[in-house]
Amino acid sequence: MYEIWLGLNIIYEILRPAFGFLAIGALAWLALLVAVWRSPGAQWRRALPSTLILGVFAAIVVFVLAPALTASSLSELKYWVDWAFLGSSALGAGAVVAVAAWPLLAWLARRA
Repeated sequence: MYEIWLGLNIIYEILRPAFGFLAIGALAWLALLVAVWRSPGAQWRRALPSTLILGVFAAIVVFVLAPALTASSLSELKYWVDWAFLGSSALGAGAVVAVAAWPLLAWLARRA
């Protein structure tokens, strides 16, 4: 349990200085969402498969590259908590990419 709490604390300490950028990004995404929602002909369901593929691709990229970006490697992940943290981080990054890209892909799908 201590390792899980330590991992959450590390995430918090990493994200705390970037909170301003995260807030600006969230507001920009919300503005994009409202703009696409109001535009006629946005194809939300048509863009969903592309969005899911993009999210899965982003999750795989983060899963493979995150250890190298932190001066580590996949061979150094010896404890299940390390694998769980890497996997959940990759899934979270993939979900963020998918949610961020969905309005834009729905807007682009209206022209196709």
